[in-house]
Amino acid sequence: MRNTLEVGDGRWKIVVAPSLGGSLLACDFDGVPVLRAAPQTPASRRPAIRCCHFPLIPFSNRIENGRFRFDGETVSLPRNVVGSPHALHGHGWQTAWQVSESDGASCALTYQRKATPDWPWPYRARQTIAVAGNSLYLLLAIENPGSAAMPGGLGFHPFFPRSAGARLELSAAQVWDGNAAGFPTVRADIPAGLEFHGAPRLADREGTDHCFDGWSRRATIRYEHPARRVTLDGCKETSHAIVYVPANADYFCVEPVSHAVNAMNLADPAAAGWWTLEAGEIRSISMTIRCVVT
Repeated sequence: MRNTLEVGDGRWKIVVAPSLGGSLLACDFDGVPVLRAAPQTPASRRPAIRCCHFPLIPFSNRIENGRFRFDGETVSLPRNVVGSPHALHGHGWQTAWQVSESDGASCALTYQRKATPDWPWPYRARQTIAVAGNSLYLLLAIENPGSAAMPGGLGFHPFFPRSAGARLELSAAQVWDGNAAGFPTVRADIPAGLEFHGAPRLADREGTDHCFDGWSRRATIRYEHPARRVTLDGCKETSHAIVYVPANADYFCVEPVSHAVNAMNLADPAAAGWWTLEAGEIRSISMTIRCVVT
């Protein structure tokens, strides 16, 4: 298994780590970082890594106390991050992926998981990472090869550089009440302090850790030095977006995801984006990141 491989075309330089959760360790365009590596809290007995993106599969964000019910049965997941009582971000980011295709400007990674007591459904996962022109394209897919229905969801977790004067523009219909760490339960109107429609400075939105519903599937980041614009486009299936702006950090996150935080434990999981994959069904999401010098 390769430890890392590069995807690029002379302008893009992306370092992919199949053995480290299929994550990206670096992502530059014309020599300028488009994504920024940030330390990831390890699970017990796992080494810490620094990466700038990882896949969220078969769920995104947190499952409260690692427990939910599906088809009349209770599922209990292990706590996979030291210090947290919850299950975070799924399996894919903490397992090794296989390189199935690679041609310089693109690669495909795959991962197969057998049914286990803590996730009693097998599934197959596939990532595609490709560059062309000023665009980086990512695809994430999940397939249910089993004979029974399986719950699930998908997401992307990119980390963007945060510099002085950086601004984020994102329009959404509503926001889930409370922050992501507090396990929101209802949709609410977006208060002024969480509004990104007018492209506020990220410095004015520190502490944001919220799930936005009905977003436009586009986020625009504007940087001053060097002057450039980065756009992130989700797809129809990424109906939610997590925005995370930690205090005193040199990064922030905009995460296109298929379901709300802890959707599997809400009164109507399907309405919150939680999928049921029938036997043989494949679901996928995509994300495109574009860079423009201004």
